[in-house]
Amino acid sequence: MPTETFLKLAEEKKHKIIEAAKKEFSRVPIEEVSIKNIVEEAEIARGSFYQYFTSKQDVLQYLLELKVKDVDTYIVHTLEQSRWRYF
Repeated sequence: MPTETFLKLAEEKKHKIIEAAKKEFSRVPIEEVSIKNIVEEAEIARGSFYQYFTSKQDVLQYLLELKVKDVDTYIVHTLEQSRWRYF
């Protein structure tokens, strides 16, 4: 999970870090993911990354949790739309 420091960042900066991490995790298998590539893409210092996350597994867990929230939101929206049409 991200630290409180990460959660307090401006949305734009958080988005940039998350997008850089997504790009790296989609590029190579997890054992080849490079924090160096993430921080370069996000334009942050390596030390900053470790202020936000403890490891690449930690950031991956956060990315997965974000995706689960997206899927949950989609399902709820779809069910609400279905009820409106059919009830």
